[in-house]
Amino acid sequence: MAGPLPPLIGGMTTVIEDLSKSELAHAVDLRLFDTRKITPEGRSFPQAVSARLTLWRRWWTAMADADIAHIHTCSGLSFFLDGAYAVLARMRGVPTVLHVHGGRFDTFLDELSPPARMAAQWIARTASRVIVLSDGWRDRLATRLPRASLSVVENGVAVPARFTAHPAKPGKVTAAFLANLAKPKGVWDLLDAAPQLDPSVHVVMIGGEGEPGIAAQLAKAIAARGLQDRITLAGPAKGEERLQRLAEATLFVLPSHLEGLPMSLLEAMAIGLPCIVTPVGAIPSVIENGRNGVIVPVGDAATLGREINALARDPERRARLGAAARADCLARFGLAGTVEKIRRIYDDVARRRPSGKPRWADA
Repeated sequence: MAGPLPPLIGGMTTVIEDLSKSELAHAVDLRLFDTRKITPEGRSFPQAVSARLTLWRRWWTAMADADIAHIHTCSGLSFFLDGAYAVLARMRGVPTVLHVHGGRFDTFLDELSPPARMAAQWIARTASRVIVLSDGWRDRLATRLPRASLSVVENGVAVPARFTAHPAKPGKVTAAFLANLAKPKGVWDLLDAAPQLDPSVHVVMIGGEGEPGIAAQLAKAIAARGLQDRITLAGPAKGEERLQRLAEATLFVLPSHLEGLPMSLLEAMAIGLPCIVTPVGAIPSVIENGRNGVIVPVGDAATLGREINALARDPERRARLGAAARADCLARFGLAGTVEKIRRIYDDVARRRPSGKPRWADA
């Protein structure tokens, strides 16, 4: 299984880490392969090429005794770099599974030049299976990746029972934002909404830098607008620290402009937090406005602020939405269900090997 591993922080890394600790790791001989950049910032072009060739050589060696190559990928140059892993695996006769993450994969394909788009489509067809995160994503990518074999596997979460939302303290409501700090995550919309928030509401923004220098930019903007008592930049969190910070919150807010199926949303739901989100990516397949969460228009800071205030003032509604979100998440997005779907895909693609039988079948 290839992808960016810790200490990187992000949705894709979280998915891989959760799978590596799940029943999947007991059902198959799961070996992780780290695809994150191994050279420092400011590296020379020859250094970058040498590092990439080293990774590909290591991958080629790893494929010698592999039954399946499961490659996590996203849009941009990363897709083509990850596509090289898929091609190398197939050259070794190993079936490949491409697992697509991120909120702008359809836009990424649409913006490619015709030759680059043909290359992307060829990479997808080369894979034995392409995993997408929702039925909506399958519909959007079916026409963009013709003849690719698409399967839906929703992200799954494993949240220990001890992490549950706490009732808000009198006179204090904490709205937690958990994502990499970046414009597509709606961070500036949240800043624009902050001045209209009730004095009892405090926004905690948890996340590392998704854009270079954005933490300093946000801190400067918060100070310039006099919002120090409304917003705290809490920095990144990983592992159970993420869950602990969510459990300490009153509600969850993620006003994204682009998404796949955000792990932070599923974690917040599993903990029992009422969630305020935007209708992007696979989110509309998860959140039903008014029943298990609140949906606000993309980029609408005024509505975002009003909805945060409305939840802050209504503890009974928060409890109702949070309970529905938790029930839905546990029923639909438990990690066990994700693992079972991946195992079925493994079994199916492994049968296509010349031996017709996966190595773990004798275990």
